[in-house]
Amino acid sequence: MAVTLPLHTIKTFTAPVNIGTGLIDANTVRTNDNLAGAAFNAHDADTSIHVQSGTQAQRPATATEGSVWVSTDTSIAYIYTSSAWAQISGWFQNYHGAFSDTTDQTAGAANTQQLITLNTTDISNGVTLVSGSQVKVANAGTYTAQFSIQLANADASDQDVWVWFKKNGTTIANSGGRVTVISKHGAVDGHLIAIWNIFVTLAANDYLQLYWETTDTACRIEQIPSAGNHPAAPSVIFTINRV
Repeated sequence: MAVTLPLHTIKTFTAPVNIGTGLIDANTVRTNDNLAGAAFNAHDADTSIHVQSGTQAQRPATATEGSVWVSTDTSIAYIYTSSAWAQISGWFQNYHGAFSDTTDQTAGAANTQQLITLNTTDISNGVTLVSGSQVKVANAGTYTAQFSIQLANADASDQDVWVWFKKNGTTIANSGGRVTVISKHGAVDGHLIAIWNIFVTLAANDYLQLYWETTDTACRIEQIPSAGNHPAAPSVIFTINRV
């Protein structure tokens, strides 16, 4: 039995060339299923299926649920969910800060807590020094905070020093430590560097501070100037990094 197949007609483009300029008009070029170029434009601009990008200021206030936006000036990615932009976990900038102090700090009284101050911002990205002692974060997350403190003792006996962290003015449990600074020997004061770190969860605009306490006011936090082959030693170095 013979079967006759109908001829297949290929659809033609609809005026794809602008007669005046000779340029192809993308909105009139059609595919073999006769979709206009405008349909592809709409597809490319569909935020529900494509990642959009631009500066943080260019990010739209609202978007389709599930839309993703990458801020080109901060390298942070967001997803639009529950009518708000949420930062995508695991894709964020490494916020950090390094701060120091270049002065001697003394205790006003023995066995009394003293605020440790800072006067220099060495490095800062999303973390700032406020009021000379508050290390404040602009973004929520888990941070590791660490310090080194140059201690000196001018007394003839060994003396103890406590150091600990406070968060928003409240002591952080289990963040303290005690060190013993050796006594003065001859004309040379005893010295020790106290160093340790903690991990702490912070909300946006939370801040950390350091406090200290000594058994004798002969102990001080000392800045050592450069001399000979060695550079200056800040009295305090405080660093923080989001992990």
